[in-house]
Amino acid sequence: MRGLRCIIFIASLVVALSVGAQRRITPIGNPDNKPKVVEPQKKTPDEAAKPQRPASVVEQHDSQGRVVLVDTISGVEYRDTINMQAPKTIYPKFAAVSVGVNMFDGMARLVGQQYGIGGVWAELSIHNWFKPMVEFGLGSADYTPKNESYRYVSPTAPYFKLGLNYNFLYNSTPDYSVYVGLRYGLSSFSYRVDDVTNREGYWNESVSLTVPSQKALAGYFEFLFGLRVQMWRNFSLGWEVKGHSVLHQGKHPMGDPWYIPGYGTKSSIFSGAISLSYTLPLGKKESTTPSESQK
Repeated sequence: MRGLRCIIFIASLVVALSVGAQRRITPIGNPDNKPKVVEPQKKTPDEAAKPQRPASVVEQHDSQGRVVLVDTISGVEYRDTINMQAPKTIYPKFAAVSVGVNMFDGMARLVGQQYGIGGVWAELSIHNWFKPMVEFGLGSADYTPKNESYRYVSPTAPYFKLGLNYNFLYNSTPDYSVYVGLRYGLSSFSYRVDDVTNREGYWNESVSLTVPSQKALAGYFEFLFGLRVQMWRNFSLGWEVKGHSVLHQGKHPMGDPWYIPGYGTKSSIFSGAISLSYTLPLGKKESTTPSESQK
């Protein structure tokens, strides 16, 4: 009988302790004991209209640092048009400075061209990618067409060009460059036309007809394709093919100029350039592999 009372006492004690523990863990932050309702996050109209990417598509990067989406089921790769990232460059912001001399007109004069002198230019390489440049040069003309009776003369005058090159090989070695470029050129010069024949006047005197000297200011546009190759150490040789057009010029009562310094003959659509240049590196490219980083 005593043993039965002990068992009943122990059982009552266990039940009391259990009820007390349950009361202690009852949450007190919500007095009404109402479950919290989490409302779904509202999307903006732009986010709602944005196409959703399938779960099987993952992001990877190509050799140019661009984001490429790869479907892990089909293996198809395509560009990420939703989150497009700028290509990664391996060269510092200010990668190099190049200076050069355009020898095209000087070489052409050796084989009979009757206009042009030459120019010098400087170029800043930004990430070996975009290359702003300036050019300063001189031009002149002393031209007498065959079987014609006049001579076109334009004394030595300066020209100035400002432009930008886009290098397609920006993540390749800077020893080679394939690029397109834009230029704006401006030149202030004078010109005249002399009659080189003698005509008989009314009293049998010798007469020479001459168009007096005129001053001109002309601005022009150039679009070019170029190639530059390092020949020895930091010295490079470059070739350019240019298409150009006159943008503006003054009015000339005695006739427009035949030659514009830095541009060439006004009737020409294309011109060229051959340059010898020297490049001074300003920074080293980033390491892309463990072997390069250990060098």
